[in-house]
Amino acid sequence: MRKSFSSIFGEMGLSFFLLFLLIPFIYCPVCAQSNEASDSFIQLLTPQENTEVIGKKPLIKCFIKTPFDPQKLLVLLDGTDISALLDITTEGFEHRPIGVLTSGDHTLSVTAYTQDGRELKREFTFSSRHSKTFEEAYTSNEITTLYEKLLGKSDEASNIPSWKFESNLGNESKLKEKEWEFTFKTNVRYFDQNLRATPPTEKGFSLANYLFQGRYAGKRFSFLGEAGDVTIDETSNTVQGLARRGGNLVLQFKDLNLQLRTFDVKSEQLFGFKGGTGLGTTPNDHIMGVSGDIRFFSERLKFRTIYVKGGEEGSSLGISTAGGAKEGDVLGFLLMTDFFKGKLTTEAEFDLSRFDSDTSDEFPRRHDKAYKLKVGGALGDYTYEALYEYWGPDYEVVGNQGLSKDKESYALKAGANFLQIHLINLGLSLYNDNVEKDSLYPRVYTYQGMIDYTFSKFKSLPVGLSYQKSRLDSKWEPLGTPSTRTDTDTVTGKINYIKEPWNLGFTTTYSLQNDKTHQNNDTTTVTYTFTPTYTLEHPYLSISPTLSFNRSRTHLTKVHTDTYTGTLDLKGNLLRKKVTYGVGGTYIVMRSSDGLTRQDTLSSNFNVSYLLFKNLWGFLNPSMGIRGLYNRTHDRVLRQTTNELAFFLVIQTLMSFSF
Repeated sequence: MRKSFSSIFGEMGLSFFLLFLLIPFIYCPVCAQSNEASDSFIQLLTPQENTEVIGKKPLIKCFIKTPFDPQKLLVLLDGTDISALLDITTEGFEHRPIGVLTSGDHTLSVTAYTQDGRELKREFTFSSRHSKTFEEAYTSNEITTLYEKLLGKSDEASNIPSWKFESNLGNESKLKEKEWEFTFKTNVRYFDQNLRATPPTEKGFSLANYLFQGRYAGKRFSFLGEAGDVTIDETSNTVQGLARRGGNLVLQFKDLNLQLRTFDVKSEQLFGFKGGTGLGTTPNDHIMGVSGDIRFFSERLKFRTIYVKGGEEGSSLGISTAGGAKEGDVLGFLLMTDFFKGKLTTEAEFDLSRFDSDTSDEFPRRHDKAYKLKVGGALGDYTYEALYEYWGPDYEVVGNQGLSKDKESYALKAGANFLQIHLINLGLSLYNDNVEKDSLYPRVYTYQGMIDYTFSKFKSLPVGLSYQKSRLDSKWEPLGTPSTRTDTDTVTGKINYIKEPWNLGFTTTYSLQNDKTHQNNDTTTVTYTFTPTYTLEHPYLSISPTLSFNRSRTHLTKVHTDTYTGTLDLKGNLLRKKVTYGVGGTYIVMRSSDGLTRQDTLSSNFNVSYLLFKNLWGFLNPSMGIRGLYNRTHDRVLRQTTNELAFFLVIQTLMSFSF
């Protein structure tokens, strides 16, 4: 019987479909030969594949049966290229890690090319632990030393030591087994020179920093204990970025979604061995605090309570306080929500403070408050944020010098990304001081509006344009206080041309400040900046000059001042990183149209060094070089010129060892 065309076509289709399913099972000589070549020609001898090795720096040895090109051998250990560190032989390669290999699972990827150009590739897995007792047990050390000898200088180059020696020991030690982990980090320095040291630097040995941490990470409970130079972060209105010497303890109860924190640090900024551990119970010279977090609905709602108290006896390194000793405390509440996966998030904070700015006078602590509310989120390619903040006139917190007070602000932000090539950001804000309308002071309002646009359709040629409008306006000025009414308009345009190794950037800014008071002190500022960058990887070379022109003009006097600025940052190396060099400097020319300002300033430095040995005895890297500086100031109005020139012989060593 004659079959129909459709039935014949259907049978052929079924046959092709069955053949397609059988293709993976059909023997392919070429494919089999390729797989067999990779599997049989590349073998991992030690450690054996899919086994656990005990050691901090286990020897990795690989055997390649067929002749291969050593220049094209590519070996990745956990994704890091270690090809340059291999000991390559005709039969393969060996590698012993310079630093301690972390415990856990590891992947070794080997790609080799035969002499006829065939690619051989294999990937191996193994695991390691440092000892039978501990998964990780190591100490890593890095010692850097620097000796400088003055070779010559000009007479005007003062306060330059004829010799200087400094050394730094950086140490990191760790013990880890299952849920327990202990780490210790420190930097110990030694410094000496023929001149007097500038505080806080002291001659001899000093302790730059140290931190001891103990962790336990169980399924239901975990904790973190810290002692040394710790950083405390709670909220922006209580303590944030508080870096002091002391202790910190964090307890987490996972079943209860509860976290407790407590800390105790010295309010004085300690440096070196002075001050001990920083722990103590005296509130006049310590900052102590406790906080608790509780979370509900799979962490979509979080509530935190913070209480901080303490005092400062005076100024210390990096901390400047006016008046006498200070004491105070603060109680804060923070509520955060995220019920819609980032589409709508809220943050509300309320804080109460008591603060005495001078404990030696008869005035008691002053009470005040601060609060804020923030709402924001992201909806696809759109983002938004609304923020309100308030700080009372007497709101102050010990250990939070950058905290605002006597201020109220409103802010709105919005952003959009259209087609991944049009990025627009909008911003509106209003803030004022003198929140309680003290009759002794005016209230100054600051209004700001901003729109920023970036066009990035062409990746090698991004373009940006922004406009900002701000207004400064005072009200309720006391008798004898001048009013303020200033509008400032600023337009900025920027464009970059990116094509490796070049990155050419050009930015121009025009700003008009319109003084609407009777003083009529209007100014105009125009700036042009050109920033070309050239970066080459092999051998490494980076050249980053900057050319800038700024003209500032005062309308009332019709006087303009021009500032020409040129900078250079050049870095590079040669001869496989044996020679490193660098040149940096800034040249500034200032000219005013009335002839009262005519000044040229040059600040420059250079260095070149040669690596004498690389990993001598496995850990020593000594180098020798020359460093120089040249600074020149020429005031053409006063006809005064100063020149500072100095050259130094520099001997450096870098020693890295771990065990």
